[in-house]
Amino acid sequence: MKRVLFLASILFAAFILVSCKEKTHDFRAEFDLKGIESEEASITVFGLRDSVKLDLPDPAKPYIPVTDGKIVVSGTTPQPAVLRVTFSKDKRFFKWAGRGYFPNKASSFWFVVSPGTNLKGSADLTDKNFVDYYPTGDKENAVFARFANDYMPVQSRLGDIAVAMSVDSTLTEEQRAALKEESETLEQESDRIRRDLITQHPSSLAGLWLMEDMLIRSQIEPSELEPLLAKVDKKYHDNYFYQTVAGRVEGAKLAAVGAPCPNVEGKDVNGNPFDLKDLRGKYVIIDFWGTWCGACLAGMPAMREFQETNADKLVLVGIANDKDVEKVKACMEKHRMTWTNLLQWQGDNDYVAKFNVQGFPTKVLVDPRGTIVYRGSGESEEFYEEVDKIINRR
Repeated sequence: MKRVLFLASILFAAFILVSCKEKTHDFRAEFDLKGIESEEASITVFGLRDSVKLDLPDPAKPYIPVTDGKIVVSGTTPQPAVLRVTFSKDKRFFKWAGRGYFPNKASSFWFVVSPGTNLKGSADLTDKNFVDYYPTGDKENAVFARFANDYMPVQSRLGDIAVAMSVDSTLTEEQRAALKEESETLEQESDRIRRDLITQHPSSLAGLWLMEDMLIRSQIEPSELEPLLAKVDKKYHDNYFYQTVAGRVEGAKLAAVGAPCPNVEGKDVNGNPFDLKDLRGKYVIIDFWGTWCGACLAGMPAMREFQETNADKLVLVGIANDKDVEKVKACMEKHRMTWTNLLQWQGDNDYVAKFNVQGFPTKVLVDPRGTIVYRGSGESEEFYEEVDKIINRR
């Protein structure tokens, strides 16, 4: 009997430990924001997007209800991530120019969620023309809030200037010159605020998130981040942002012009095995693109024509920054992309980070020996002119 009770006690204790462990993945944030007109808010996850599970009315749509400015954001996450909340129907928060608007971080509010996060906060956004709210409540959010409190008003003003310069036809030349000078000063201030965060708080979710954001936007050189990564506490080393930034920093060195090309291997979108090494002896253009990238798709005819003209020397390989393989295959058929394509994630390999791709499209030219000899971003005739000179020795 005692043995039975002992075993039962062990099983019960194990059940409690497992239950507690699962509960620590939960997070919850409650906000009461006066002056909000929207009846719903969109949620964007930065970090391990597929691993963060949001509690949503409709799992297929990243929207949560807003009731008189009150919102609840909850779910589970295995590690810290950054969330962005946007009120799409509150038009005053956006920097509109005609029918479109200038993207602006200050049009939303941002915060960090970690396993066990429990935040509460309130603010009055009545008559505000940007989301002037910065949640606090724990160490990670306190760092993010101090940064955002300095940064977002500057970003908002930059957006206001961009709108005025774009739509206000009554501005005199002197007024335009003054606005341009103010904008340049604010850009310098923005850069100072960003760099203050990453240098003073490299061991923080805010700092690591911003490092990745700056790399993607070409606001900092990868080599500048290497000494900062060395200061990051080991407890962050398994986090998505640290690993992505470290991968891009390493990729900038390994995938630079003159370096041996990192190998690309895995399965193409049709399930066929692929190994870049098998293409040695020919030039290869690795094209980083996406089904969502208008410039990428607009450039496909020119790239196809260039490859066909140089078919005896040149092979195309596409790496699609997409997760839906069927969507990629349909796009390939529509745009007559007959060359091999892979999804950018292959096992543990993130090729966008490995090649330090900072914009789409990005094209990398590899010579017959496997060395990177040229890189280009965007779509332009110049890329093909330079590649033509290299592969045809002109």
